[in-house]
Amino acid sequence: MSTLKIKKRRRRLGNLFLMVTLRHSLHPESNIRKITELRGLTTAHIVSGFDLEDMVVDIGYWFKGSTNRKGYLTEFCELHEAEYMEVLLRISVRWLSLECCVTRILRLYEPLASYYKSANENQARFKRLVQTFTDPMTEVYLLFFQATVPTFTSFNLLLQREQSSIFLLHDEMVKFVRKLCSKFMVPAALQCHEEPCEIAFEEKANHLPDYSTRKLPLEEPLIKHAQFVDVRQRAESDIEDVLYFVERFPHLLPYHWPEEHDLLGEEFLNYQTMPMISLQD
Repeated sequence: MSTLKIKKRRRRLGNLFLMVTLRHSLHPESNIRKITELRGLTTAHIVSGFDLEDMVVDIGYWFKGSTNRKGYLTEFCELHEAEYMEVLLRISVRWLSLECCVTRILRLYEPLASYYKSANENQARFKRLVQTFTDPMTEVYLLFFQATVPTFTSFNLLLQREQSSIFLLHDEMVKFVRKLCSKFMVPAALQCHEEPCEIAFEEKANHLPDYSTRKLPLEEPLIKHAQFVDVRQRAESDIEDVLYFVERFPHLLPYHWPEEHDLLGEEFLNYQTMPMISLQD
C-alpha cells in the first residue's frame, strides 16, 4: 500500500475516532446530569431516585411479544379515550430512541398507569413499574426529561451523519455550548463572549434567578397567613394570621369591634389546643 493511501486512511480513521468520541461525550442521559451540575444542583437521579433508563427499558420489555398484555392495555386506552400505540422498545446503542420512548410513554401515561394499578403479576419488573406509576412525581420527571433531551438531539444528529462533517464541528460545538448556557445564564453574560471558554458560567451573578422564586407567589401575604388552616401548623400560627383575613375581607368577615376580635382570639386558642382526634371527627 502506498504511503499516500496510508496517510489518507489514517486521516479517515482519525476523523471517525473524533466523531465517535464526541458522540459518546454527548450521550443524552449523561449530559442531562451535566446540565444539573452546571446549575449547581445534585444530579437528578441521585436527588429523585428516578432512573429514566430503567423505567423505559422495563416498560418496553414488559410488553414485548405479549399479545395478552397489549390487548389489556388497549382496553385501558379505550377507557381513557386515548389512541392505542405500540410501546416502544428502548435500545441503548440508539441514543436518539430515548426521546421517542419518553414521548410515547407520556402519550399513553393514563392508560399505562391504570394498567399497572389494575393488573396482578408477581414478576420483579412488574412490581417496579407498579411502584413507578403509583408515584405522582413520575409524570413530572418524564415531562422534565421530555423537555431536556431535545437539547442534545440536533448535535447528535450532526455526529451521526454518514458523510464527513468535521469541518462543521467547531461552529456547531460553539452553538451547542451557548445553547446549554442559555438554559441557566442571563443573556448579557453570553453577549460579550463568542467562545465557550470565555463564558464565566460558574459566576453566580451570571445565573438566571431560580424559576421557582420567580414564578411562585412565595411572598404573597394571603398564602403565608393561611397556614393556620393546616391543623399541623396551628400551634406555630398566631391570632394575627386570623385577623389578616378579617381586615382583608371585611365584607365576608364582619368582625370589626374589639370585643369581636377578643372572641375570635378565644376561638382560635380553642382551635390551637383542641386534641387532634377531635379535629379529625
